[in-house]
Amino acid sequence: MPNPVLMAQAIGIAAFLAVIISWSLGRSGVSGGAVGVGLGVFAGAWVLGLTPQVPPRGALDRLQLILIPAIVLTEVVITSRTWWVGWVLRATVAVLAAPLLVYGSSYVTDLSGPGSREWTTGIAAAIFTSLAAVLMLVWILLTQLATQASRSATIAVAITAAGTAVTMMLSGYATGGQLGLPLAAAVGVIAFSDSRHASGAVAVAIVTLFSLLVIGRLFAGLTTLHAVGLFATPLLACVPDLPQLRQWGPRTRATLRVVLTAVPVVLVLWLAQQKFAEDSGPSSEGSSNATFSDYLDYSK
Repeated sequence: MPNPVLMAQAIGIAAFLAVIISWSLGRSGVSGGAVGVGLGVFAGAWVLGLTPQVPPRGALDRLQLILIPAIVLTEVVITSRTWWVGWVLRATVAVLAAPLLVYGSSYVTDLSGPGSREWTTGIAAAIFTSLAAVLMLVWILLTQLATQASRSATIAVAITAAGTAVTMMLSGYATGGQLGLPLAAAVGVIAFSDSRHASGAVAVAIVTLFSLLVIGRLFAGLTTLHAVGLFATPLLACVPDLPQLRQWGPRTRATLRVVLTAVPVVLVLWLAQQKFAEDSGPSSEGSSNATFSDYLDYSK
């Protein structure tokens, strides 16, 4: 059962580490935002009791032990003189992210005998290719936006991460949902502490967010609609940079980025709450309107 005190502590320590590390590395040329967010997520996971097993056994273990370090390394490299190597690493991470998360699962492995896996080779290739292309597109667009509008872009990603965390918990997946809370805290605090490294922070957040949504969709109760909607939501932050809207002032466009992100996140949360209410059934008072507090006794 999720512990609200531990979740608050995880949020606090993730934010604190992200600030300290990004500030410490701020003058070195290293992507302090990427390192800060990565370590912030690790620290939050440790507080929540979600420390990965070594060697990794599940998708969340591989996310923490392989994917997040790979993203951080990629963003550190891409800010150095060997920037082209960073782009090769970005493409590599995007291609391998989904296969790494589903490795050893019934989707791609014959766990119940020959031919028992759920995806054929062709279907798996199509799914992995599509997911890699989508991840790379969102990764590029949002990191570029973060270099131009660091604060509002980072806030938009943080809002999405927080909404993802709650949505996954409402979908009955407390473990992955809780991991989204320190992620949201770590990337969100970068917006107000060291916006120079917002691009790296956003990169780590986007790939981690993608991973959590894939895990929630394939291995828990997260619906396709909620998963796609949440991952696409940060792209709305790019709308104020359309040529037709560039004549608006910077503050107006920054506010619009945040609003355009917050509205669909709230909508997804409302839909998730409605689904949770339907799945949990009538309460003891005969009402079908379950609340988030009911979730604490419901999710796993």
